[in-house]
Amino acid sequence: MYYLRLFLACVFSIALCGSAVASDVDYDAVIDELKASLIAEPAKSSEVIAYLKENTQHLSREQRARVLTLESNKEMYNGAYERAFNLLTQAEQLSHSPETQNSIYLYQATALIAMKNYQGALDAMAKNLDRIEQIDDVTIKMTSYLRLANLYLDLEVYDEVKRYASLAYALSRDRSPKEQCYAQLFLAVGELKLSHYHEAKQLFTDTRTFCSEHNIPLIVAMADKGKGTSHLKLGELEQAEKLFLSALAKYKTFKFQLEINDVNALLAETYLMMKEVESAKQYAQQVIDVEDEPSVLNAKKRAYKMMADALALEGSYQEAYRYLDEYMQLSEADIDETKAKAYAYQMAKFENAEKAREIKMLNQDRALYTAQQKVVELERYNESMALMIAIGCSVCLIIFGASMFVQKRKYKRISQRDPLTGVLNRGTGQDFAENLFVDVLAHRSVFSVVMFDLDHFKAINDTYGHSAGDWALRRVVDAVTPSLKSRDLFVRMGGEEFALFLPYTDEQAALKIAKQCRVAIEAIQTRPHYSDLSITASFGVCTSVEEDLSLDPLMKRVDIAMYQAKGNGRNCVVMYRPSMESTPDTPINAVNA
Repeated sequence: MYYLRLFLACVFSIALCGSAVASDVDYDAVIDELKASLIAEPAKSSEVIAYLKENTQHLSREQRARVLTLESNKEMYNGAYERAFNLLTQAEQLSHSPETQNSIYLYQATALIAMKNYQGALDAMAKNLDRIEQIDDVTIKMTSYLRLANLYLDLEVYDEVKRYASLAYALSRDRSPKEQCYAQLFLAVGELKLSHYHEAKQLFTDTRTFCSEHNIPLIVAMADKGKGTSHLKLGELEQAEKLFLSALAKYKTFKFQLEINDVNALLAETYLMMKEVESAKQYAQQVIDVEDEPSVLNAKKRAYKMMADALALEGSYQEAYRYLDEYMQLSEADIDETKAKAYAYQMAKFENAEKAREIKMLNQDRALYTAQQKVVELERYNESMALMIAIGCSVCLIIFGASMFVQKRKYKRISQRDPLTGVLNRGTGQDFAENLFVDVLAHRSVFSVVMFDLDHFKAINDTYGHSAGDWALRRVVDAVTPSLKSRDLFVRMGGEEFALFLPYTDEQAALKIAKQCRVAIEAIQTRPHYSDLSITASFGVCTSVEEDLSLDPLMKRVDIAMYQAKGNGRNCVVMYRPSMESTPDTPINAVNA
């Protein structure tokens, strides 16, 4: 950095000589130095920003936009996210460069996530995705994928973190050490968040080695912290302590308070597991003393928990209870925030799919309009003929459009419905059910699933033939449908297995519906066609709990309940209970009427 100081001293000297000489300064080089100092020497970045602000009149619009963008980056390091977002808004109004605009939009998303505006952040990310795919510059693509990985990390969508980090790694390998360093870090973090601790530990080791070789100390500190966390989760406490202390020392040189708080909380947890209670309390207290703001709440939550556990070990139960109460309050807020992130992400996926379909239809309309205009231009020499052609084309288009609309609705319905019974097929039904579940989750209500399987259905096919089996399936659908509300979904999962997805329906209401359906199926009149035929079904019922963020856990539990019903002798209804998973073969009380 001797050369940077010498360079800045020269620049200051030249600036004193007047504006004519100031125009000879290479401000792009100064801005590049600012970008580098944010990572390598953050203390110097403040000096460079101050100098550039003093010489704003000598900067172009694009250079001012770059300075504002980099200044917002520094503000985000300090946790001033609203200030950072305002700086980025100013930069957006100045810039016309695709590269700078790309950075602006992605940093805006980062600030919005920090301010808990998850829907706004996802909108900013979606707005930039098309821009990234259309850019040929590999450097811009690399940095964009890395920013997206970081944003998805904030949104706790860890598979997406790994996906975009892998894209960035493939582009940066043997091309850009800094971007490769970041990509390796995100890949390691993704494995850590997915609880793949051994894989994460090795990836953090590789990241630390690579980033040390290329002098990127901030990422070295993050790799130390990540590897230490992996050791902590694996119970390797001495290794974890050493790495956390190393990371803490590096973060203090950067004055990176957000990460300092996080490492202090991790050290408190480590020392508590090592039974060094005083050290645990010391590090936990440092986090607790930090002023409350959104960026530190997660670290404070862990610190409150460690302090409560430490005090409980010392026998100070009243004090421990007070800290535990603070922990519980922050935990509840954290759960609400996680649900908000999941809801925003699911809604964004749904909206993006809808937008893609709309764009496809608009492109088809535009292509059709272009073709029509060419026809009109070719026939322009004869006005009367052109008019007739225009009228004829318009009529044909109306007929064609109406026909296509009818056909589209017909084939869409065919693709969504089971051809034998007329109810939704498994793929469509589960997609619709997931969307309903997200809506229920947003309203903090409950969602129930009833799954049933026809008893001895193979025997019906073998004894009476497959036509009898088809007849039985249709009659079952006719018997069950009257018990459902308009918002409920009736889905054939496959073969003789069906599912009822019941939004805003609690456990007792779902159980009542299942009973009605069981009785209705048992009462199906099989005479005179199949006089000896008896149709019954086994039902499982399950209702969502607060920890459920998707349908998958419900489907697993309701399946267990249904098979318990079969084990109880069939033709009964069984409500899922957690004990079924540990003793699946033990008969459970069933409802037969």
